[in-house]
Amino acid sequence: MWYLDLVAGVAAAHGERVAVVGSGRRIRFGELHERTGRLGAALRRLGLRPGDRVALLAANEPEYIEAQAACLRSGFTLVPINTRLADPEVSFILADCTPAVLIGGRSQLTRSAALATECGVTHVFGLGEADGVERYEDLLAAAVPDGTADPTDPDLTALILYTSGTTGRPKGAMIDRVAFTARVLVNCAELQLRPTDVHLAALPMFHIAAFLAYAHIVVGGSVAMLPEFSPQQCLAAMSEEHVTTTVLVPTMIAMLLDSPEMASSPPPDLRQIVYGGASITPRLLARAMDGFGCDMLQQYGMTESGASTIVRPADHDPNDEEKLSSAGSEIVSFEVAVVDDDDIPVPPGELGEVVCRAPSLMRGYWNRPDATAEALRGGWMHTGDIGFRDSRGRLHITDRRNDMVITGGENVYPREVEAALLEHPAVGDVAVLGTADPTWGQVVTAVLVEPAPPDAELESWVRHRLAGYKVPRRWVRVGELPRNATGKVLKHELRVMLAD
Repeated sequence: MWYLDLVAGVAAAHGERVAVVGSGRRIRFGELHERTGRLGAALRRLGLRPGDRVALLAANEPEYIEAQAACLRSGFTLVPINTRLADPEVSFILADCTPAVLIGGRSQLTRSAALATECGVTHVFGLGEADGVERYEDLLAAAVPDGTADPTDPDLTALILYTSGTTGRPKGAMIDRVAFTARVLVNCAELQLRPTDVHLAALPMFHIAAFLAYAHIVVGGSVAMLPEFSPQQCLAAMSEEHVTTTVLVPTMIAMLLDSPEMASSPPPDLRQIVYGGASITPRLLARAMDGFGCDMLQQYGMTESGASTIVRPADHDPNDEEKLSSAGSEIVSFEVAVVDDDDIPVPPGELGEVVCRAPSLMRGYWNRPDATAEALRGGWMHTGDIGFRDSRGRLHITDRRNDMVITGGENVYPREVEAALLEHPAVGDVAVLGTADPTWGQVVTAVLVEPAPPDAELESWVRHRLAGYKVPRRWVRVGELPRNATGKVLKHELRVMLAD
């Protein structure tokens, strides 16, 4: 299988069409194609070879598209990094993937320079101007595109996306050119994208939501970058750019519906909202269908696989709660199964682990052969999610993998937060889990064994070690944690206690 160039085809046919909008710029496809070639050539001049990593620490900025397009075309590996991570978390990722280049976004310039020095990254470039950081624009200006130098190997890794693991150590999911191409084309097909579509990138581009933006680029549509989400900024961008599609998590949907601006000036051109990342309540979904008056489309998947099942617009029947509460049916190119502990499929209605396979699966985890073998055993991606098929064959997810907490669309693994708390000398025992919240879906909740330090002290302690969204919002004190005979904390008992 060949791989897909994100911009070359559209640039040849429609070079004057606007491709990307953001940071006060409007970049047309012809310019984007040239800048993509320049970046590839510039990275080669620095000594990079196919397979070398290029880290990107930036908000949603127009250069995201050309950085990914250049790495895909020239055989380099883009490593987008979550800007919300704390410095020690970013340092771990940089040390793990050993990039030759770090590109810092406009709000990350000083931070990028410091992290590059700390982690021994040879070259650091900034999308803006700051002392000690070379300008990204100067890097491109000095280069001459050379398409003959671009390799053709479809197995080269185009992207490494870091996702937290149950040990709290992030794992880098390697997505090669074939898998990248499959993810883009699947979104083109399932979303029925058009050259006239304008997509608002409201979720961070370091998430798998970026593949929806890349799909719009491939069909000749436009992508408007939203650097930071707020209901006001989101609705203003939708109106100003005549946005037709976007992807949101349920928390964002609720915020938009509750905003005064939505009541006075709803987005006029919106035809489709893709949602996912966390479960949505039937009530919120009904409000969204009525309030936005556009097609709704749910995707279920994970970083390692991309979207694997889908609830299509035609399936959004407000009178069919079973269908709306499901994760839908297989997306184009996917096989999905629910299996027992021996990887044998279970009958409808019976719980099991959700597994999937498709051309879009990751190649494996960077530097994690054991974790790769476990996750991809038998050629199937083992999600760790527990679910069942209903009588109509639709998938339902009942438990998130490994007790993961999803708060505002962000994944938080309890063991990572527990480890940070247990570093505090006055914390003896703790369990972290998610509890229901009307705004965030779930909030990170820490259950501490007394005696323990005050909430404010512990909040400050965690905030200096982990990203802000991982800091517990709820603190509970108990005499002891419920455990089984082997010492494992019985979190289902804690959930019952906290619900009461």
